[in-house]
Amino acid sequence: MSKKEKAKKAADLERLRLQFPGTYSDFVAGRIASVRSALKITGIRPERTRVQKLKNSWKKATPKERQEFVNWLTAEGETDLPPQTKPSPLPEAPIANGRYLLPQTIQRMEAIMTARGITPAEVMQDMGFGANDRSLLRAMARKTCLRLKVIEALKVWLQAQEAKSLTP
Repeated sequence: MSKKEKAKKAADLERLRLQFPGTYSDFVAGRIASVRSALKITGIRPERTRVQKLKNSWKKATPKERQEFVNWLTAEGETDLPPQTKPSPLPEAPIANGRYLLPQTIQRMEAIMTARGITPAEVMQDMGFGANDRSLLRAMARKTCLRLKVIEALKVWLQAQEAKSLTP
């Protein structure tokens, strides 16, 4: 369980304890089997819809499992899904003007970082630079220049991250 998940669970338990002491005592006594059940009963976290459950399962499935599922759907005649194809390679768009990041590059990076829940320091580490190297953070926040080595590594990193997001 990640730190975020642990913190969220602790916050949910605290909220349950403060706002719904009866349900909390039932959970502690073991009359309610799980935190999730207690949160569902109180309405703090409603039950997930089938669509949400399907999306979660799809994200966790391997490419082979996904293809088997698509094949099953097609065989059942439930949908007219096209056969799974590989995404076309992304066009080579410039990410910097000289040694300065372009605004659209910063937006692309922020979107990826938000989706993955990472910081510029973790991006630098992903690209093979030190986690304490704050040059990317400064380039994004203050529009300072970057080393050409970082720009080249960033281009490869962006392509890899966007290719990951294109795969189902």
